[in-house]
Amino acid sequence: MLQTNLKENRVHGDPLYPIRVYEICCQPGEELLELHWHEELEFLMVTKGKAVFRVSMDDYTLEAGDAIFVNAGQLHSGQLVDDEACCFTAIVFHADVLGGGQFDIVREKYILPLIQQNFVIPVHITRHTEREKELLALLQEVFQLNVSEGLLYELSTKGLLLMIISKLILLGGPVFRELPLSVNHTKVDRLKMIIAYINLNFSLPIRLEDLAALVSFSDSYFCRYFKSYTGKSPLVYLNQVRVQRAAILLRETDRRITEISLDVGFNTLSYFIGVFKAHFGDTPSTYRKRDKMGEKIAQKRLISNLHEDI
Repeated sequence: MLQTNLKENRVHGDPLYPIRVYEICCQPGEELLELHWHEELEFLMVTKGKAVFRVSMDDYTLEAGDAIFVNAGQLHSGQLVDDEACCFTAIVFHADVLGGGQFDIVREKYILPLIQQNFVIPVHITRHTEREKELLALLQEVFQLNVSEGLLYELSTKGLLLMIISKLILLGGPVFRELPLSVNHTKVDRLKMIIAYINLNFSLPIRLEDLAALVSFSDSYFCRYFKSYTGKSPLVYLNQVRVQRAAILLRETDRRITEISLDVGFNTLSYFIGVFKAHFGDTPSTYRKRDKMGEKIAQKRLISNLHEDI
């Protein structure tokens, strides 16, 4: 679950082991990874299909076997490329597991410069070079260890993560640098505030000039600024938030479609249906029927399996 400021409201692991592995699959029409950020570091690897992930202001197209690295505090999101399912595995971990001691040389010499983005390191990790292949192999080993919780998996994971970070830094040099031009913390903080406002007030009338005024930008500059970070115009993003909330209501309630349309912020039913179909590929009524049909099929399979067991 996301807080309204886009900071992920989730505990990854526990205080003694702040590491968590997630396995996610997404069907066509669903949001693969909503825009968010967290204080932890993250490696994400696509295991099936193809997707585009945005990290800060850049887009990366990942095929099965590719990975991305997301640094602490970076905004990131993901969406499907083709009309096919996509799956990915991700490990999210706090930097303290790599070197948390107050006088730890690893922390001071490598981890802090890493999270401060002073290293020139790749975000997109492919299978084009031997070093990248070695890193990806270690990453897969970490995934397997934590999914199976094999013998000594906590100890092995910590060691493997240090090796992975070492190889990641080597892929870029290592070379120190000033913050890249695309990283402007003030602008990123403003974007987080804008999207927090949208997520909190999506059901109300929201005008472009209202959003621009929140950050004291002109309308035209605000549109360019918003799209440069999210890859979408403010209206497209707002409508996406609205239809995603509508899809939840269609799946989880029996409320009328007209009522749902008004509740998520659309003034006219025809406009709501058009935006919904463009996003999900189905009209709201078809989407609801398809979801109900899927539930019935799943229930029949469950009953059939129970009878076979008996």
